[in-house]
Amino acid sequence: MPIQLNQVYYTYNLNRPDSKRALEDISLTFDDHCFTALIGKTGSGKSTLIQHLNALLLPDSGRVQINEHVLDFPVQVKKNGKVNYRKMKKLHKKKLPQVKEIRKTVGIVFQFPEYQIFEETVLKDVSFGPKNFGCTEEEAIEKAKKALTMVHLDESFYERSPFELSGGEKRRVAIAGILAMEPDILVLDEPTVGLDVRGQREFFHLIQDLYDQGKSIILATHQMDVVLRTCSRVIVLDQGKVVLDSTPLKLFQDKEFLSSSSIEPPIVFSFAMSLIERGMPIRLENIRSTSTLAEEIARVKGGKQ
Repeated sequence: MPIQLNQVYYTYNLNRPDSKRALEDISLTFDDHCFTALIGKTGSGKSTLIQHLNALLLPDSGRVQINEHVLDFPVQVKKNGKVNYRKMKKLHKKKLPQVKEIRKTVGIVFQFPEYQIFEETVLKDVSFGPKNFGCTEEEAIEKAKKALTMVHLDESFYERSPFELSGGEKRRVAIAGILAMEPDILVLDEPTVGLDVRGQREFFHLIQDLYDQGKSIILATHQMDVVLRTCSRVIVLDQGKVVLDSTPLKLFQDKEFLSSSSIEPPIVFSFAMSLIERGMPIRLENIRSTSTLAEEIARVKGGKQ
């Protein structure tokens, strides 16, 4: 069952002089087994939208549906036109049982997820989530071991202190802690911030593996090369609104939109476009990275169709 958002609005500091509208009339569907990128300038609403996907934030108004769980918030207003904050909070409270189920389905990995690590061993840290959701000690440990295997950390890590691991290993432990709760959908908010080039490469190999295993991936990122290499869909946000819902291939060819949105296409894609402009008939749909560009150039020079 896909994630569906219908006319979702969200405002920080509601009914206060310093209130700020963060999401406005967001209507989106995320299909099963998707690999979708959310992009946009800082402050465009990406992180706010992500937190609505597993009910860390609940909308002022609108509808969020994940599987059979529906969070429906009709607009509640006072005579003076302001949102009835008290009535809205009561409505939020009634939705708490569904919120818990949603958080089993959608797992979020925030920027610097390793800061959420707190247990004395890797195995204890990863098993904390399942225990918090009602699993027995044995069940939680079994789920933790399975999750650690998924992120390519073997039993030699079980009793190690997570605080002694490398940055990339800590991030794998943090992701394993989410995976141990067995979500169908993994949402990542700028997940490679702070990692070196090697760590970023290893991380995205891991995410690709998880996608290949059947997980849906929703990724908020500023890295357009990652969008090109991994995603089949890209959603652009600006000032809390969806301004484009397309594919990376179409987005990176739209020079007018890229310029107006201050989005820099990946260098490899720009280079491929320049080759086409000079008469080389390469296929842009095959370009994902420098290696695929090299393969496409070799195909053209070899006279292959």
